[in-house]
Amino acid sequence: MRLVVLSSYPPRRCGLATFSADLRAAVLSNAPAWRIGVCALDRDGLPYGPDVVGVIRQDEPADYREAARKLAADGTDLVSIQHEYGIFGGPDGDYVLEFADELVKLGLPYVVTLHTVLSKPAPGQAEVLSQLCRHAVRVTVFTETARRIAGQAGYADPDRLVVIPHGVPVSLREPVEPDQVGPELRAALSAVAGHTVLSTFGLLRPGKGLETAIAALPQVVAKHPDVRYVIAGATHPEIARVSGEEYRTQLIDQARALGVGDQVLFVDAFLTEPELAVLLARTNIYLTPYKLEQQTCSGALTFALAAGCPVVSTEYKYAVDLVTPPDGPARGTLVPFDDPTAFATAINDLLDDPVRLANVREAAGKLGAELTWPAVGARFAAVFAGAVPAGRARSSMRMRPARLSELVEGSQGTQTAGGEPVWAPHRQRPASANPAP
Repeated sequence: MRLVVLSSYPPRRCGLATFSADLRAAVLSNAPAWRIGVCALDRDGLPYGPDVVGVIRQDEPADYREAARKLAADGTDLVSIQHEYGIFGGPDGDYVLEFADELVKLGLPYVVTLHTVLSKPAPGQAEVLSQLCRHAVRVTVFTETARRIAGQAGYADPDRLVVIPHGVPVSLREPVEPDQVGPELRAALSAVAGHTVLSTFGLLRPGKGLETAIAALPQVVAKHPDVRYVIAGATHPEIARVSGEEYRTQLIDQARALGVGDQVLFVDAFLTEPELAVLLARTNIYLTPYKLEQQTCSGALTFALAAGCPVVSTEYKYAVDLVTPPDGPARGTLVPFDDPTAFATAINDLLDDPVRLANVREAAGKLGAELTWPAVGARFAAVFAGAVPAGRARSSMRMRPARLSELVEGSQGTQTAGGEPVWAPHRQRPASANPAP
């Protein structure tokens, strides 16, 4: 089967790009006969590797239909559309409908993965999702809450809605070589050696609520003076494009004004998976003080829990599902939004009770085995296989148990040149181009 994933993609730095790279690798490990390429959404003329078989300029509506036509011409059997707000051009991201409409016209089936499902979307947002999902063979979401919201909104019939959890790399629980840790994180971890560590990672942007966590810190430090708070992440590129490092500067100034400037350490870097493994292994409590109650996914929270980190978080929907599941022990504590005192109390209560902290850590760690990418990739592969009409795929669609070490080689593609959309079909590499052994 020939599958193409429509998404942002590395070297673009965003959570969706990381997710899509991990998804591709995990599905290939389960279905090694498949050929999986990526159609990358781009704003900066980035150079892409051979995984990327096509590029869509994010703000050029004509590129979307042209990419769909070329996918069909290349013999693609199925398209996986990764939907997140802010990734697609047009009002409320409606340029993606140009792509989807062309796929429907050409008879090329697609599956949609919804990374954010808002319970109270703006009218334009709701209309875009309704139209996008209308002709999708399957619509996948990350939690039962997201499926319920999507069903109530009428985005898809219940029999087309599928819950598949957000995957996490197996490397989060594996040893990391020292040379895999960059200088920025190495310096921060050296500075917190011997201290109790709170942490948050991810691209910095307003809405993450980091000012709430910083405002809580004086009350935490008053009881636990050895506490240090590591905030790791580069500024989100779309925020940096508009306002530079304004948000980071505000946070630094806030910490200094509250007298905890020495207790808050900023790591201005986009962390690799090995670096995340090191940071989370060193974390005593992970914090997500996010502000959006409707948020139905967080890769950062998923990673932290899978690494066995106890969590203190605001009560957004995804945190409710993962941190305080109705059918199991709590993996942390949830607090109201924009409430530094409640945040501080929750942190102090965990630090004051080592037995409870250990129990919460154990509960968090048990979640990890269910969320590793090999297991999640198998579920996505099954959905993709079932989404293709009988007889459409020409190649073998047999799957086997996941082994991430056995990735398929030879997926051919192209790179961008000067920001122009470039496309080439899959083809065998000529013998003269094979690398030397």
